[in-house]
Amino acid sequence: MGYFYQDWKEKNMFVEKRKGQFVMNFGEAEKSMIENLERHVINLTEGASDEKRMAIGYMEYLADCLKKGKLEVKWNIS
Repeated sequence: MGYFYQDWKEKNMFVEKRKGQFVMNFGEAEKSMIENLERHVINLTEGASDEKRMAIGYMEYLADCLKKGKLEVKWNIS
């Protein structure tokens, strides 16, 4: 299966299963994760106690995802 430049640029990945094709847009997922991390950093530094607990919970969730292999970190070195 080939990829087109626009799909690569927009970080779309196509996965074919027996019953059809799925499209995963990693660009949107990255943007969402960035926004969540930025929001939780603000909550940790400036938020009320409930906002700080929520931010800590999100960080623990990400750590758990990394441990279970549900999330991977990729470094681009340029």
